[in-house]
Amino acid sequence: MSNRLHNNNFTMDDIALELGLSKSTVSRALSDSGRISIETKEKVRACAKKHGFKPNLVAKALAGQKTLNIAAIMPFEASASQMMFFHECLSGIVSRASKDGYCTLVCMTEKNNNEILERILSDGKVDAAVLTQLRHDDKTVELLKKHHLPFVVIGSGAGPDVVHVDSQMKECCAEFTKICVKNLEKNSQVLFICGSLDVEANNNRLSGFLSGMEESDSIQYAVCTEPGDIEDEISLKSWNMILCSDDVICMKVIDYLKEQNVSVGKDVKIASFHDSILLESHSPCISALHVDAFSLGSTAAELSLKLLGGKDCDFVNYVDCSFLMRESTC
Repeated sequence: MSNRLHNNNFTMDDIALELGLSKSTVSRALSDSGRISIETKEKVRACAKKHGFKPNLVAKALAGQKTLNIAAIMPFEASASQMMFFHECLSGIVSRASKDGYCTLVCMTEKNNNEILERILSDGKVDAAVLTQLRHDDKTVELLKKHHLPFVVIGSGAGPDVVHVDSQMKECCAEFTKICVKNLEKNSQVLFICGSLDVEANNNRLSGFLSGMEESDSIQYAVCTEPGDIEDEISLKSWNMILCSDDVICMKVIDYLKEQNVSVGKDVKIASFHDSILLESHSPCISALHVDAFSLGSTAAELSLKLLGGKDCDFVNYVDCSFLMRESTC
């Protein structure tokens, strides 16, 4: 590789000469190789910074046969409302990847149809990937493994050998459920409305809800897992509280309650296992479990680049979540 990987006249040869090192040592230090000591890396970086030396990332990519692209794999069938979460994840991926000189290639996939992703992987257009939504029995994971591509999954359920980043969804939903129902009167009626169980996140939310209700012996509850049954389930009885798996389901519930002249927060308490601007700006504001989707994306991108660099990563990684108790459950 040419030693003219720079933005001015100062080269890697000059750094090597000034520090009394070989050019290969300088190159490895600048690329953060594990074979170089931290002390040497710091010396090389300090010298490079002093002289305004910046490696040419394109030349480095060509020399290492890298594309400098990372794939963000997103669901094609997501609704406009659902896309708010994925856009926040994508922003996190783009922000973190760009720090390492990487561009983000968005790949939309459909259930049981990975044709576009297969073509991208076969053509070698990306160096690593982040899967933003895990479906039940997802074939995308096996496809990524088949191509030996470093990848990270957002959400749990892909298996113990897959690096993933999550918010401890089951545990958080269980705790949030306990908080929401703790002040309900004896024999209160609680309805949990879940999204499609084809999405692993909803399976985790359902498990969390059921776990959270275990200690509430005096409270009766029911579960609705079919979106088409939402109106029938709500009409079945006078529910004291309705918990929803996400913000999209929650808004559907709220719209139907309005049609029935049922007052949210007064006639029935409402909360969601996923927060968004839709719930925060609603009147009354809707209580929700808040997960930083930007952090999910940026953490997943960082981990995928570490895997690409041959570094060890924990298989299980978490971002923080918080419980936002608002007017709808007061």
